Amino acid sequence: MSELRKMTDWSKLRDMVESTRLDDKSRKVDETKLLDHLNSRVKGQDEVIKDVAKLINLSWRKQERTRPICSMLFLGPTGTGKTELAKALTEYLYGSEKDMLRFDCSELSSPDMAKSRLTGSSSGYKDSESGGQLTRPMMANPRRLVLFDEIEKAHPLVFDLLLQLMGDGRLTEQSSGKTADFTQAIVVLTSNAIADEVGKAVEGLTDYHEIVNAVKTLLAEHGTFRPEILGRIDKVYMFKPLQGMIIAEIALLKIERLAKEYGLTVEFIAPELLMQALEANMKVSKFGIRELERILFDKFASHMVEMREKRAKAVSFDIDEGGQIVCRYQGPPETPGPKK
Repeated sequence: MSELRKMTDWSKLRDMVESTRLDDKSRKVDETKLLDHLNSRVKGQDEVIKDVAKLINLSWRKQERTRPICSMLFLGPTGTGKTELAKALTEYLYGSEKDMLRFDCSELSSPDMAKSRLTGSSSGYKDSESGGQLTRPMMANPRRLVLFDEIEKAHPLVFDLLLQLMGDGRLTEQSSGKTADFTQAIVVLTSNAIADEVGKAVEGLTDYHEIVNAVKTLLAEHGTFRPEILGRIDKVYMFKPLQGMIIAEIALLKIERLAKEYGLTVEFIAPELLMQALEANMKVSKFGIRELERILFDKFASHMVEMREKRAKAVSFDIDEGGQIVCRYQGPPETPGPKK
């Protein structure tokens, strides 16, 4: 201890520690920076993003929680940015997209899979020692975003678990009897159920509370969500269909991200090439932005691989008279040769 005494001003340190709640640092979110981050990744949903950033900021600051930080329902057509927003939130708030637990609810439609996959098999059953795919990771790291994609496809047993999770902030693993804590987590449900009907129901409404009430009433009457589930959700957000320049901007973001995966940066892309991709996407527009991502991969990935083999660092994509891609690249700086 005598050696440690020399390492700092202990009297000053004690005063600083006693006058500061250290855990406050983890209870604050810079709303402006969060908003900038979300806007850099999600396009065409400005109103949603602004309100989500505000909700996160207010909810994150609570000193005591008995429920998740917040529970949100993202509604809208496929490929409008619902899952992308969840990823962006995870990256900013928890440090990495890897801290998101994502469940495709079409895989949770049977009673056996619904409960055993999330909270594990009962003790004595096969694989019971491995625990649940939801509860076990949460025990290891409770600071996560939990995403249930297309929640309307889940078995009713999943909704029973959600009631407990969102209401009490905890779930018990079947095999071990241990409790997973969700009070440091954010819960996001996404759904494209009856998207057209929901859009018509809120048409002409401007007041947020009226919109939410109309949406919740429609979902409950349609049988998509039980009223008690809707009562546990903090906010419901409507995602608008994407059009025009918004899709073009998303295409550029997707190309930039694809290039990064190959260790490249993109300096320029001819507008004609973007239009080719957008026109191809229009033919399969019902699949939304996910199909655009596949189209861009098919169009640019092979060129990027070729450029990496040439040790390129940056690339530009132009178009020739025949409408084909012309790829130019900038290689690494030349190593100076020996002086003569």
